[in-house]
Amino acid sequence: MASTKTVAPYGTWTSPITTDVVAGSNLNFAEVHTDPKSGAIYLIEGRPSEKGRHAIVQFKGNETTDILPPQYNANGKIHAYGGGAAAVSPDGNIIFTDSNTDGVFSLDPFSSEVTEIIKGDSKLRFGNFCSHPIDLDTILAVQEDHRGEEVINTVVVIDKKTKEARVVVHGADFYSHPKFSPDGKKISWVQWIHPDMPWTGSELYVADWKDGSVKDKKNIAGQARVESIVQPKWLFDGSLMFVSDRTGFWQLYRYEGESFKVEELVIEGFQNADLGAREIVLGFSMNIPLNKEEIIITYTKEATNGILLYNIPKKSTKELPLGLVSIFGPAISRVSDTQFAVIGGTRTTPDGLYLVDITKPSEKKLLKSCSGVEVSPAYLSAAQTISFPRTHGNDLNSLAHAIFIPPRNGDFEPPSGSIPPLIISIHGGPSSHVNPGLTLDAQYYTSRGYAYCYVNYAGSTGYGRKYRDALNYYWGIKDAEDTVSCIEYLASKHLIDGTKVGITGGSAGGYTVLNGMCMFPKVFAAGNSLFGVSNLKTLASDTHKFESHYLFDLIFPDTATEEEREKVYYERSPCLHANKIERPLLLLQGDKDKVVPLNQAEEMERVLKAKGADVKLVVFEGEGHGFAMEGNIKRAIEEEEALWRRTLL
Repeated sequence: MASTKTVAPYGTWTSPITTDVVAGSNLNFAEVHTDPKSGAIYLIEGRPSEKGRHAIVQFKGNETTDILPPQYNANGKIHAYGGGAAAVSPDGNIIFTDSNTDGVFSLDPFSSEVTEIIKGDSKLRFGNFCSHPIDLDTILAVQEDHRGEEVINTVVVIDKKTKEARVVVHGADFYSHPKFSPDGKKISWVQWIHPDMPWTGSELYVADWKDGSVKDKKNIAGQARVESIVQPKWLFDGSLMFVSDRTGFWQLYRYEGESFKVEELVIEGFQNADLGAREIVLGFSMNIPLNKEEIIITYTKEATNGILLYNIPKKSTKELPLGLVSIFGPAISRVSDTQFAVIGGTRTTPDGLYLVDITKPSEKKLLKSCSGVEVSPAYLSAAQTISFPRTHGNDLNSLAHAIFIPPRNGDFEPPSGSIPPLIISIHGGPSSHVNPGLTLDAQYYTSRGYAYCYVNYAGSTGYGRKYRDALNYYWGIKDAEDTVSCIEYLASKHLIDGTKVGITGGSAGGYTVLNGMCMFPKVFAAGNSLFGVSNLKTLASDTHKFESHYLFDLIFPDTATEEEREKVYYERSPCLHANKIERPLLLLQGDKDKVVPLNQAEEMERVLKAKGADVKLVVFEGEGHGFAMEGNIKRAIEEEEALWRRTLL
């Protein structure tokens, strides 16, 4: 039977996944919270159609209600990345920070009445809230103070009666996860100091809480520069579970306060998987106590997520058949002894909010999809996890990893014998990874006939600490080399046309775009750098506190002399080698970016224009590190697609 599909060249296919679908109908599910007493579920969602405003949506029974008045924006600012913007108090009210005013408020979810707790001050930021289980007027939080010459991070206790915040833990550079124990008699927190990031070295502390003060604090686990501690959670019995990467993978442990004993909770079959994650935002929740005996655990193996149910007394583990391969951040919250809410995506559906009952997990209930438009499966392409041999650099024939998505459209087929062009995408971080969950960003292009590939280069998370540390001292080298090795592998398998490759990436990924085009000028037909780094030395002096030392481990060892450091700054700053770039370059940048400031893109544009290169800088007003507004997201897609159409087709 003859095919009913239209024959057309790759990259020219029409698709129902439009810029309006990607930009306006694609919500950002930022956090999920629950009230086990009422069974209510609360979703914080970023809305491009409302200029990126974060609303709070209540799910109760079969009803869905917007409960946050429109003048408020439930989005945090700590560390410039936010997170931990809200928490549910034992009385059922929601404590949240408003990014419009930087104030702290209490929201009655049933009346939508908002009460001010801390008056907004643009120099003070709050997040990662935890209410005392008995004294409901007492709230723990992380505070970031910008009032002095230096930014100071502390743990504070907020008094709802006096409407004041008082510092109770200080001295470290950063804090996260301040938590009261179930009986309110102890608190725990994680802290770290420069030059560590929370995923390179941090410490877990437990202390007594007496008369509103911290007493007798103890370092339970973690070590600067050596061991990372993430996601501490108090269990129902008063013990504290946490995740440590002391074995080379983030694994689960429990601290028993009476005996001061730390034991590993061995999750059989998953010792070489990560049970924690890189905490770039506050409020991470991917492992939770479900009842007195069972824990919900999110694992990451080969950059792919899944969910486990672990029974503590029986020391038994079973994987829940949910099909969720994309779970990240403040994504799981307990609803009851048998139910939990989770934000996650599958290989064939974008992120959604689900209600899961462990007694019938295969019947997970979709409460809401992040996409407001349902796209036929005929236009969607499932991602494939691949590993490929390195053909560049010092680690020849060792393996690196990627997520490959072939072109697919139910209405079209390519001319016989043709091979698709490739858009290769480089994730930010650089300590991060891309999982195989479906995203409309990639499907926009695969449904038009482009192959799409995300490179999980050396330094990516999702493969254990050794792989994560492999980029140390070599950022700007190994990431670019792995990208080119991936292209050569895909071309050798005839999956892509190696002469028609465009490279795109944001933040650290944008840096790889620029560096890759300098190092391998003939490999890429064009490049698109979104808020990418062009000058390492100016970044080191201009970026925000959270990442102000992050750069150093990535490019040179502690023992490097000043002369050696200057040499690395010069060798790996793309703007100083822009004369090597031979192909068109697009620069997309927000003018309010505090992480990678606008001057990084402006310097790159100036240097390239001076030599008459094909370069275009588009600056988006009001945008920070990433684009949140519908019109700007749409414009960014249109600019990028125009670049690919003139260089890859």
